Amino acid sequence: MVNPTLPLLQWYAAHGRDLPWRRTRDPYKIWLSEVILQQTRVDQGMAYYERFIERFPTVADLAAADTDTLMKYWEGLGYYSRARNLHHTAKVVAEEMGGQFPDNYLELLKLKGIGPYTARAVGSLAFDNVVAVLDGNVYRVLSRYMADFAPIDLPQTRDAFQAQLDAWLTQATKQAGDASIPGRFNQAMMDLGATVCTPRNARCADCPLAPQCAGYARSLVEQLPVKAGKVKRKMVWFHFFVAGAAADLWVQRRPAKGLWPNLWEVPNVEVTQEVWQHSDLDGYTLMGAFKHVFTHLDMMIKVYVGPDLRVLEGQPQPELGESRRKIARADVGTYAFSRAVLKIFERYL
Repeated sequence: MVNPTLPLLQWYAAHGRDLPWRRTRDPYKIWLSEVILQQTRVDQGMAYYERFIERFPTVADLAAADTDTLMKYWEGLGYYSRARNLHHTAKVVAEEMGGQFPDNYLELLKLKGIGPYTARAVGSLAFDNVVAVLDGNVYRVLSRYMADFAPIDLPQTRDAFQAQLDAWLTQATKQAGDASIPGRFNQAMMDLGATVCTPRNARCADCPLAPQCAGYARSLVEQLPVKAGKVKRKMVWFHFFVAGAAADLWVQRRPAKGLWPNLWEVPNVEVTQEVWQHSDLDGYTLMGAFKHVFTHLDMMIKVYVGPDLRVLEGQPQPELGESRRKIARADVGTYAFSRAVLKIFERYL
C-alpha cells in the first residue's frame, strides 16, 4: 500500500479542525483534552475542556482540587472513573514528578488512566514521539484504505494495524526530517475519520486518500470495518423519586464503587420489567419515562413526584445523614449529579 502520510497532511493543513488543545504543546492541556474526549463527542467535550482549563489552569491546580469540586466540574460527562484517574495522575505528576509529565510513551503508560491511545496521543502531540494513535476513527479509515476485512475487535488486528501505522509514520518522518509530522498525522487521521470517512455516507469524493483507497476502488466502503461479535445489551428498569416539599428535595450519595460512584442522585429503586410497566404508586404522581443509554446497558427510568419520601419497595425509612439528606432545591446546583438525574431535573423539577 502507498504510504498515505503526505496526502493526509496536505489535506489536514487545509481542512483540519481548529480545536483549542491543538494550539498548545502543554502536555497537561493535551492530556486533559484526551481524557475528556474519551467516549465524548468533540462538540460536547469542548465546553468541559474550557471550563476545566479556566478553573484548573495547571496540573498543580487540578491536583490541589478537592474531590467534590472536581466531580462537580465533571458532572454530566459520564464514565466517572475517568475523573478519579485524572485526579490521581494529576497528584502524581504534581507531587512526585515536579509538575513535569514524562516525555515518552512507555513512561506515560505508567500513569493511572493513561492507556496506549492516550500515551501515544500525548507523546506525539507534546513531545514529537514517533508513534501513531489507533482509535475507532483510525480503525475505520485504515480498514477501508487497505480493504482489510480483519475484525477490528480482535487483538491481532489491533497489533497489525498499529504496526502498519507506525511503519508509515516512521518512514515519513525520516524522509521529511520534520519532527512535527507524528502529531499532525495523528490529528489528521482522527479528523478524516470524524468528518469524511464517517461510519455511514462517507464522503469519498472529498477524501484525500481516495486515489489510493482499496476499499473505495472495490466499492467496499460501506462494508468496512467489520467486527467479530457484538456485546449483547442489558436492560434494567428503575423508579426515580423527586420527593420533597416545594422548596426542598431528597437526595442521596451513591456508593464509592459501582455505577456513578460518589455522585449524588434522587432516591430510586430497581424493579422488574413487569412492575415498571404496570406500577401505580400511592402518594406519587407519574411525571414521565425515558431511556438512559450506557455503553452496554439501557436504563429505563420512570420519574415519580411526591410531597415527601416514602418507604421505597421495602427499603429502610430514610434518615438525615451523609448518604441521604434533604436539601433546598435552590442548592441543587452545588451537588454533582449523574447525567441521568440531570435529565430528570431538566424535564421535571
